Amino acid sequence: MHRVLLLTVLVVAVTACGSPGEPAGTAAAGPSEHETPAVSADSAPDGGFPPGCPPPDPGAEGDAWLCVVETTPDPQAERERLAALAKQRGGWSEEDAQRADAERLREVMAGHPELTAEDDAAAASGELPADRGSLLIRTDFTHPAQWEALLTAVRTPSPEGFVPYLSTVDHQRWAGASVADIAAAAPPHVLLVIADATALSSPQMPLLVLEVREEGTRELRVAPGALASVENNLSIANVDWEEFAGAADPDGVFRGFD
Repeated sequence: MHRVLLLTVLVVAVTACGSPGEPAGTAAAGPSEHETPAVSADSAPDGGFPPGCPPPDPGAEGDAWLCVVETTPDPQAERERLAALAKQRGGWSEEDAQRADAERLREVMAGHPELTAEDDAAAASGELPADRGSLLIRTDFTHPAQWEALLTAVRTPSPEGFVPYLSTVDHQRWAGASVADIAAAAPPHVLLVIADATALSSPQMPLLVLEVREEGTRELRVAPGALASVENNLSIANVDWEEFAGAADPDGVFRGFD
């Protein structure tokens, strides 16, 4: 009787997470990739020992031989999986979490180039640019000194090194524009930051942040120093709108999480 070598292949596969309760993957038609094939020494490649499997010890007892081969998962998918698990289990330090968030932000913003001359001309005629990230829209032109101070404030990195990623729309065309006017012209899925008269007439400069949705527009006043937290986290869906709104101070302004 010929001795038969049994080959068990362990496939480590990482799939994108679906919605809660949804299976991570769907079995394809035909044999499952997790079935254990029996391979004879005559039919297996290269004399019976697949790549990664050393030949069995000639002196070993028994008729079965187990070889485990691990495939290398997609690096990006593996990083995302481990990041999600680490956060869920509280295994990351604050520094680790900040590095991961910064990397995700860089990936998101890579798809949002700077405003072009054509974008600028369109904004001057009343069309808000799309695919340029979050928009900072100036609607008050009676406080020029406050406007310059506001730009300095939002461009100053937070203690953790984060800044809001904003494309600025600075045209008289939007002077006095209402929330309804801006929402009607808003591109889909774009966060809007409004520098209106309320923001520019107050020493604290509480900006009006808008999230335009099919069911309506949500509004929240945000201090310049907390804008990076709001814009960055909403851009990468890291924190829900309700969490920021629920953490606003009694005057309705979000100044950061306590």
